[in-house]
Amino acid sequence: AAASACLPPRKPVAGAGKQGRSRLLCKCEATSRGAGTGDDDDLVLRRLDRRDVLLGLTGVGATGAINLGGLALATDDAVLATCVTVPVTDKVIRCVSADGFQCPGVYRPEDVVDFSALPPPNGPLRVRRPAHLVAADAEYVRKYEAGVRMMRDLDASGDPRSFKSQAAIHEAYCNFHYKVTAAASRTPEIDFDVHFSSIFAPWHRMYIYFFERIIGELIGDSTFALPYWNWDAPDGMMLPPIFNNASSPLYDANRDQAHVTAVMDLNKGPGAENDLPLCTDDACVKENNLSVIYRQMAVDTALQFHGNKFCAGGTPGSPGSLENAAHTAVHIWVGGDMGVLGTAGRDPVFYSHHANVDRMWHLWTTALGNDDFLGTGTGGDDWRDTSFVFYDEKRRPVRISVRDVLDAGRLGYTYEEKETLEWLDKRPKPATGIDRSAAQPGVPAALSFPVALKKGRKEYVTVERPEEAWASGGSSKKAPEVLVVDVTIDPCEYAKFDVLVNVPKGQEARVGPQDTEFAGSFENLPHGGGDGGGRGMGRLKLTYRFALRELVEDLGCGQDRRLDVTLVPRAGEMVVVDAVRVELCN
Repeated sequence: AAASACLPPRKPVAGAGKQGRSRLLCKCEATSRGAGTGDDDDLVLRRLDRRDVLLGLTGVGATGAINLGGLALATDDAVLATCVTVPVTDKVIRCVSADGFQCPGVYRPEDVVDFSALPPPNGPLRVRRPAHLVAADAEYVRKYEAGVRMMRDLDASGDPRSFKSQAAIHEAYCNFHYKVTAAASRTPEIDFDVHFSSIFAPWHRMYIYFFERIIGELIGDSTFALPYWNWDAPDGMMLPPIFNNASSPLYDANRDQAHVTAVMDLNKGPGAENDLPLCTDDACVKENNLSVIYRQMAVDTALQFHGNKFCAGGTPGSPGSLENAAHTAVHIWVGGDMGVLGTAGRDPVFYSHHANVDRMWHLWTTALGNDDFLGTGTGGDDWRDTSFVFYDEKRRPVRISVRDVLDAGRLGYTYEEKETLEWLDKRPKPATGIDRSAAQPGVPAALSFPVALKKGRKEYVTVERPEEAWASGGSSKKAPEVLVVDVTIDPCEYAKFDVLVNVPKGQEARVGPQDTEFAGSFENLPHGGGDGGGRGMGRLKLTYRFALRELVEDLGCGQDRRLDVTLVPRAGEMVVVDAVRVELCN
């Protein structure tokens, strides 16, 4: 409980029913078998009973029947996983001021203008440069500091362009202060969050776009562009110096002081606590970091990269690799305000961090040649029509849609790329030193799901692969295999676990992030913090997908019908795994 940022009040709930599997955009053709838990987990399972779970960000406990457009969620075990799609626009969500939080940037609907009706950017593209390199440009740093100082000077005025108001926008949208209206969701009003779905990347692009434009307006420089913190390059894997000057408005004293001058560890210091190989120098840490970035970017589909569509009820949230991997790890590493969603926007480094997250999206579609959601059959139109309202640099409320922000160039900015993308060549390789002859054909199924994770105790699961995959010796880029893990967590608690594939029991210490067998990590950035955020929140159900196509290919197990999976808990006292399976995604 001490680790929770919300401490939501709750009543004891007896019993823990089995969880139904969600059916999202992937074709499920597999089953799973679990092993290994004991009676000491009963407390966790009771506290995370599905009646107390946040169903697809609903915030509604299923203590009675709730009508979801004809779908009844009752208190028995027959709960269906059905997505009630909501076209997310400013017309169907509203901000609620409560518990000390005041919604920022209130506007009159009749004053809203459409972004598409405004004149397009003219002149040369604004160029976002690496933050660790701009320190040598004293004039640029002076302008940047002046702009943020001017935003802070507006804090007491109620101006929507003030730094306080801009930080509160993130708190409102990311700490459950926005609600989807009952009429739109066909349910009682439900919580809305721009995380855990494909809304994550475009919403944050919109947010920092207007933040950047506001600074340019205040300093009288329309060419001003935010610096990006390129933590994907070895030389950028430390807090940029411009953010570590205590006399600067870019400084935040609440950061983890042990990390402000240290090389960032995107794996949060693997070592004794989880039996993974321990790095003894910065070079090793940087290599591990590059492996994290590679896994994040080397996914084949928009579903894997962006996450699933937002669902108003019935199915778990589903973040993509862009959100779950380095993005979350950087927040946790910086700590302080950045370490909790409710206050993250109060740290000026947040905006450079998310400029690089945005750059990762830009690179995924340009340098790597991938496609965002396309066509009506994949929900592409609904995604592109998603819209929100932000105040611009002229203090106008502007409605902007996802289709308006798919091309950074059309927004008038680009990224300076002076450094080699080293992570492109960091495809993991099979671990050496593993005695594969000791591998068992499969771990006996000693327990069905759900399974409560506990630090210091690994969980072993054997999963069946889709016949279409093993019969053809592997999967394709158009329909890649993914390992799907359904979890239930306390949304206000930092939680993390690693996933290993085909590692013989007892040899986990020989596998690290640079190895093929290390499929990746699930990590939750805590909600809560801020002004009243997170109070009364329920539990959160999420689905995450780990890429398997290259892993299966590199391990030479394309014709195997099963994979052995090891779950290695790293952090979190209230993490329950509801199901593990392999699917084909297209």
